[in-house]
Amino acid sequence: MNRSSIGALLSTVALAYLTACSGRSASADAPADVRVPAVTAEVSTTEPGYAVPTPQSNPESLPPLPSGNTVTVNLVLLDRTVQIAPGVKYRAWTFNGTVPGPVIHAQVGDTIDVTLTNKAMMGHSIDFHAALAPPNIAYQTVQPGKTLHFSWVARYPGAFLYHCGTPPVLAHISNGMYGAVIVDPKDGWGSDARSFVLVQSEFYPSPYPGAPGIFYGDLSKMKTAMADVVTFNGLAFRYRVNPLQIKVGQPVRVFVVDAGPSHFSAFHIVGTILSRVLVDGNPSNQLEGIQTTAIPPGGGAVVEFTVQQAGTYPVVTHSFGDADAGALGLFNATD
Repeated sequence: MNRSSIGALLSTVALAYLTACSGRSASADAPADVRVPAVTAEVSTTEPGYAVPTPQSNPESLPPLPSGNTVTVNLVLLDRTVQIAPGVKYRAWTFNGTVPGPVIHAQVGDTIDVTLTNKAMMGHSIDFHAALAPPNIAYQTVQPGKTLHFSWVARYPGAFLYHCGTPPVLAHISNGMYGAVIVDPKDGWGSDARSFVLVQSEFYPSPYPGAPGIFYGDLSKMKTAMADVVTFNGLAFRYRVNPLQIKVGQPVRVFVVDAGPSHFSAFHIVGTILSRVLVDGNPSNQLEGIQTTAIPPGGGAVVEFTVQQAGTYPVVTHSFGDADAGALGLFNATD
């Protein structure tokens, strides 16, 4: 199979229907014996006419920290058709109608107050990798027409994944149910920098019967881990067509999360060196002078670099089969 051509990759495969099982105050970064308040959750019936939050238009943008010490997160579970590659429209399962879902930005010590409303056709849930919470309470499956409310306290800094955890998890993540949580250290990340958020993920599409040009997630293909489309922020080659703009001599900080569900990211920027890499985004896990950093599915990193000369600098996963399938973009550096 020739993965260099998106069209050739999307061959016809028999349909495998998917079903689902059931001003800020400072606080210290988490100590080894961290204690957090008990997490409780409340399930209620969704009120008719519940408003869907406005989707984030620029998925690479890091939203500002909210004022106060509570981050309000309203997530609505929606079935949506999205574009994942040129000419490829995909029937996705989403948070707030986009793939990936909205970036959540908090600081160590903040309370993240979550309302999860299901307006989709099947049960879904949420799993925050940044949280200390019992999964049977906070990550329970929410049925259509229901709302789950709970809160948790961010205790560790980093670049974290959130995703649907309803079985089969492979299908729910592959179909678009993921996003990034960025938790700042209490004293910030250090020097000022131009910030971006990149979520890498892969797709396993097959043609949807009776709907020309529409694709769906094929569970049998997901199980092979032979992805047809690999993306940064949900769209193949998104930043090759629309490069990310930076300046010569300006520090750049990229929050990278690998949603997977199955492929490692070999994150690399051609033409420069990663001056600082924080494994999982935690300043305690600092590396310097890195050419390529490995990020596992479900993991993250904060990477920093500064270019010395104007030009275009490709950003890729150095697993080049995946770069050819769409995980390739450009930074455009100007004086």
